[in-house]
Amino acid sequence: MNVGSEQFETLEIPFKKLVEWEGNVRNTATEEGLDELAASIANHGLLQSLVVRREPRGKFGVVAGRRRLLALSRLVDSGRMKATAPIACRVVTADTDHAELSLAENVVREPMHPADEFEAFQRLLEAGKSAADIAARFGVTEAVVLRRLALARVSPTLLQHYRAGEMNLELLQAFTLTDDQQLQ
Repeated sequence: MNVGSEQFETLEIPFKKLVEWEGNVRNTATEEGLDELAASIANHGLLQSLVVRREPRGKFGVVAGRRRLLALSRLVDSGRMKATAPIACRVVTADTDHAELSLAENVVREPMHPADEFEAFQRLLEAGKSAADIAARFGVTEAVVLRRLALARVSPTLLQHYRAGEMNLELLQAFTLTDDQQLQ
């Protein structure tokens, strides 16, 4: 299937017109990480559009982006977002293979390496954000942020070994007992 940009129409659709699409291929652990995702959307906006198909009665079924839809729903339920808020969506044509798009969204992704995350949190701290602010912006506890920041202070040589798979996270954590990189 070749889905070129000509098969997509980009629209801003009110949240209340979006519904879960029953054909979504992700059915396991859809609730995991939703608080973090909702916090990210609340603080940074929706960074990736939803992909939707037209449904009866003016509704749009979310083909790709179910977890984002669930996170948006949490924001509406908590009063942090209005149900009428416009949501960036790409509308696919009726002849598109919707299941294939749902599968592509969930399969063709690679998570960020944890070491990159540690260093990114460190950059936020250096830019003036507090650990509490970072925690709130990403929907994690301050303790989680502090642990990640401790890992960011480990010797760059040790982080390189971790990135290369020559060391596991538990061993890397042992080096956080001191900030002295020479001693590490």
